[in-house]
Amino acid sequence: MGIDDQGKSSKGNEYSSFLLRLWRVDTEGKRAWRFSLENSVTGERRGFANLGELLAFLLEEICDGQDED
Repeated sequence: MGIDDQGKSSKGNEYSSFLLRLWRVDTEGKRAWRFSLENSVTGERRGFANLGELLAFLLEEICDGQDED
């Protein structure tokens, strides 16, 4: 599989491209990181409250449909 003739990718394809944004916010007197990913093809944007959520999303994207080792 790969990118189709319009450059679109979907789960299971060999290529995905995202723009990662990260910034710090003050919450309840503590500083915390926030994250967002924007699909460079579709423009769809997803926000994440912490690094664990971001990593879980990325793992789902790259492991979907693959056999676990």
